[in-house]
Amino acid sequence: MEPVLIVEDDKDIQRLLSTCFEQEALPYSITSSGLEAVEFVKTTSTSLILLDIMLPDSNGMEICQQMRMLTSSPIMFLSCKNKDTDKILGFSLGADDYVEKPFNIGVLMARVRAHLRRGRLLQKQQQQHEEHQIYFDNICINTHSREVLRDKKIISLTAKEFDLLCFFARHPNRVFTPEQLLDNVWGMDTLSEKRTVVVHISSLRRSIEENPLQPRYIITVRGVGYKFAAV
Repeated sequence: MEPVLIVEDDKDIQRLLSTCFEQEALPYSITSSGLEAVEFVKTTSTSLILLDIMLPDSNGMEICQQMRMLTSSPIMFLSCKNKDTDKILGFSLGADDYVEKPFNIGVLMARVRAHLRRGRLLQKQQQQHEEHQIYFDNICINTHSREVLRDKKIISLTAKEFDLLCFFARHPNRVFTPEQLLDNVWGMDTLSEKRTVVVHISSLRRSIEENPLQPRYIITVRGVGYKFAAV
């Protein structure tokens, strides 16, 4: 798990937060400097940032604005400023939460856990989304929606053309005979013939190749079959 960055100059609050994070086995890093915090974010991924507004070397609002340009991690303000205008300004600069001092440590940790839980969920959803996508050059295959996009524009393919392209893209640089492609894409019990593969590859080339007569992706290996050249 990526660490939580605590940017707080009050030593009592530092000790309190350290104790709570250690009890819950949550990784964290602490600094009293807003400028050090920005440098930390430049080089290290964080799961959450707890940011004091009143820092000895900088303004927390300005630090938040700089951080938001560097990271999408949730930012939670810890502040003795309780005016609505301060909260509105904080949110407008990129903060995700605003906790007034003095705070209840139980409530604060519950909000921390909620942000971390939401972050893990979003990360999982992003991973699942990426697992459904195969990229090569400017082309994206979305196996979930069964769409192929080139330069973010949908390429129209038949069902079997899509299945054939997916199979090729999942096995880059491996040579397949027409019989192997029939078995893997059409199925072992297919009644289709070798000519079916030739026709579909020709059609697929017209859809995804810039020059179908000189294919860049679906390459003919003479005397053997075809391979997908990952670029």
